[in-house]
Amino acid sequence: MFNNLEKILKKIKGNVLLIACDDAFLKFLDSNNSVNLYSITKQDNKSAKRASSKMKFNRSKNINIKKLRKKINKKSVDFLFINIDEVRQYYKYIIKDTIYICNNIIYLYSNNKISKDFIIDKYNRYDTNIECTLYKDGYLIKIDATK
Repeated sequence: MFNNLEKILKKIKGNVLLIACDDAFLKFLDSNNSVNLYSITKQDNKSAKRASSKMKFNRSKNINIKKLRKKINKKSVDFLFINIDEVRQYYKYIIKDTIYICNNIIYLYSNNKISKDFIIDKYNRYDTNIECTLYKDGYLIKIDATK
C-alpha cells in the first residue's frame, strides 16, 4: 500500500496537506520542489493529553482539528492525505472539513482497523466519486472532490 502511495506522491503538483501521516511521507515530499507541503501531526508532549483535539501544524503552531475550516481557506488544498487510524475520534469534523478544504483529490488510508464501508457511506452524502483499493496490509480510498 505504501509503495502505491509513494507513486501517487511522485506525480502530484500543487498544495498538499498531510493529516496524521507518517514521517516517511514528509521526508519524501520535502524533496519534491513542485509541492507546497503542509502537515498536521500529533503532538508528543503533555499538552496533547489535556487537549486531545490539538494537533501540530507545520511543526510550529498548534491547531484544533475541530476548527480546521477556520485555519485553512476554502478549496485551497489540491491533494489531501489522511491516516484514518489516527483521526478516527474526529470523524464528525474531519469528513465535512475535508470536502470543504480540498478542491481536487482526497486520499484516505488505513490498516483495516476501521470499516471502509463506514467511511464510504459518510462521503457518499457529498456527491463524490469514490474508488477503494484493497491491500494485504490495509486499504486506500480515493475521493474525487472536484464537484
